Amino acid sequence: MKLRLQEAVQENEYYFRGFVSMADLAVLFAEYPFEEDTLEKAAIHRRSMERGVTPFSVTLRAMPDTGWTAEGEDLIFNDTRWEIRDGKSRVAAVSKMAEENLADHEAEVKIFLLTKEKMENMEQNRI
Repeated sequence: MKLRLQEAVQENEYYFRGFVSMADLAVLFAEYPFEEDTLEKAAIHRRSMERGVTPFSVTLRAMPDTGWTAEGEDLIFNDTRWEIRDGKSRVAAVSKMAEENLADHEAEVKIFLLTKEKMENMEQNRI
């Protein structure tokens, strides 16, 4: 599945930010290999979101050669293997929710097109 980054802003050659519909996130990460502790946290988020979905942000990483195209203010990232770097439990929660509960909700998404090593180095430098 392709990821549509709405109202996309390209900050530099490897960093993009914008919004993704939560329904799209749910479909995109339905088969993601979440760890058990992440799924436990997701169950708590999911119960909370059943009373009302609250906005959240997620950080994704993909390889630098990931292709993308522009469509108006949106960027469409071609099928790729995504790694969730931040916001895993919330993404896991929405991936287990019914699409009708996610309608009209968006998540703020940051995308880094970096190798895993470069991403880890960048995160280390921020600490």
